[in-house]
Amino acid sequence: MDTGPVIPPPQRRRIRLACHACKLRKRKCDGNEPCDSCSRYDYRCFYENQPRKKPVRRAARSPTTPTPAVATAPTEANSQEITQKKSIPSPGDRYMEANSGVAFPHVLDLDLSTQKLQQQGLGWNLGIRGNPQRSEKSIVWIMSRDEWRRFFDVYVEKIHPVYDFLDVQDVAAKAARRWEDPCATNVYDGALCGIAALGSLFSPQEQPGGSNNSMTEQQERHLVECARDILETTSTIACPTLADAEAWVLRTLYLRCNSTPHAAWVASCTTMHIVEAIGLHHQGEAPVGSGTAASASLVYPHAAASGLTGGGGGGDPDVAPRTRRLFWIAKLLNTWISFEYGRSRVVLQGESPCDYAATHKNTSPSPGTADATSDLLLLFQISETLDPCSPKPVDSNDLERMLHQLSTYTFASDAVVLSQAVLAFTIYRRLRLSSPAGLNPTVLNQVLTLGRRGLQACARCITTHCPWWHVTYMPFQFTCVVLAMDTRESLEHVRDALAALRSAADAFGGVKPVRACEAAERLVRRFRRRKEVDAEVLGRALGDVGTEEHAATDASSATVCMPRQGSGGGGRDGDGNCDGTQSDYAWFDTVLTGQSDSTLSGDWDALMRDPLDFSSMFLRLGG
Repeated sequence: MDTGPVIPPPQRRRIRLACHACKLRKRKCDGNEPCDSCSRYDYRCFYENQPRKKPVRRAARSPTTPTPAVATAPTEANSQEITQKKSIPSPGDRYMEANSGVAFPHVLDLDLSTQKLQQQGLGWNLGIRGNPQRSEKSIVWIMSRDEWRRFFDVYVEKIHPVYDFLDVQDVAAKAARRWEDPCATNVYDGALCGIAALGSLFSPQEQPGGSNNSMTEQQERHLVECARDILETTSTIACPTLADAEAWVLRTLYLRCNSTPHAAWVASCTTMHIVEAIGLHHQGEAPVGSGTAASASLVYPHAAASGLTGGGGGGDPDVAPRTRRLFWIAKLLNTWISFEYGRSRVVLQGESPCDYAATHKNTSPSPGTADATSDLLLLFQISETLDPCSPKPVDSNDLERMLHQLSTYTFASDAVVLSQAVLAFTIYRRLRLSSPAGLNPTVLNQVLTLGRRGLQACARCITTHCPWWHVTYMPFQFTCVVLAMDTRESLEHVRDALAALRSAADAFGGVKPVRACEAAERLVRRFRRRKEVDAEVLGRALGDVGTEEHAATDASSATVCMPRQGSGGGGRDGDGNCDGTQSDYAWFDTVLTGQSDSTLSGDWDALMRDPLDFSSMFLRLGG
């Protein structure tokens, strides 16, 4: 029997602070310096300095008060555990890292060393010609500071209230520094050119077709080309900035107002990819540069470095809501352009849901307030359910509820009212597809009501020279919708819709409004022709039912307006009406020439018994 001393089992030692390498690899650390794990794998072992915690004040208690089993204040170990949980990437990010061959060397490097690989895309290609650089074009070559300031004032007055994602004071300060030092960097020139181009587009032209107008259009074209050349390089550089995302949103707005659907759709998709490269889609859960989920993901290694440096935000508390607005405006434009164009939209992995309160300036948002951007985001939340790629398509009942909810909103901004009408037309088209048997009259009345509001907003935009894309798109779509409804109440709005199209073509000029007006009129003519053919079919159906009445009507009309032999008038005057003189001669000519109808040829005895009265004819001949 062994009577030696009993050695107690070793107790687990709790380490309050682990080294940096063990924390990255989630390995057990013994707390030494260097620790056993770093010594074994030849890692550089160091401990990060932790901020000193303020001592927790404990309330004085009597000796009879029992000690609580759980401490009321979080300990340092619990705080460290919470921080580690926040820094763990989401499952979607982990799957993206697993799929990415570009990120795998960085994952492997974290297992082997604490020194991170800085360069991205190692081994991606040969890269013989080097990486593209930013364009050297400059806005100071195109216009002076005073000219830019004039267009900037127009932008602030007409466009910024609707799409509020820029810090106008910061933009004005950057523009002032840009013209003070023309040789400085042109990183923000893409945004400056976009602002000036939109301001030029929305500026009233005092002399349409004159020399001043031609100079303005030429300068605007140079601004658009300069912004295009600058932004094309931003889509190829490694680290885009927040300024690049702002410039791409401005370019999307301009192309939506003044270019083809394909160009606007491509620009909106590129904007979403720039936004993803910056990491703005993760801001709702982890602001860029906060050291949490966004920076823990190896798929977005430059997000923390480039997210706020381009915008000059720093620690400004207004930067986070503004960047959230930037992301959701970019997503709004891409979604709506894709829906209207019938193309796929860009869906980003792991994007945070839209926080309507976070993007709203007021504490209690409500539709129709002075913040038109939040009203647009409210419409966007309604439209998101119309995604054609959704696994569960929305049914007709939900569509009717959406339309009813949409009809209850009253907005102050004309641009928002136009978007509201266009969204109502989209819901109507989906309802028409899901309910081929027919729609509820209440639904049709709601669509017509929103369409009338849109026409009124179009008239106000034409008066104030605001060439939003809805000014032509909304009345053209309204014409198509009322023709598709094919009711007397809907067809009464065709005249107003065509009048709005003609007013837009006269006010803004250009080929596209004229073509839209001509196309709408062509559709109305074809619709009228179809109605005429239907009326002819119904007329033939009535003729088959009442043969005697139809024959009598035809005989009387043929007798009254039958042409004479050798006459060139054809029995009608120049307006196509029956000539009274010809009607008197017609019956007499048929008798003399033997070309009478069956009703006369069967009763010659009666004809001979009754004397013929030619007095009226001879009177006219004598006169």
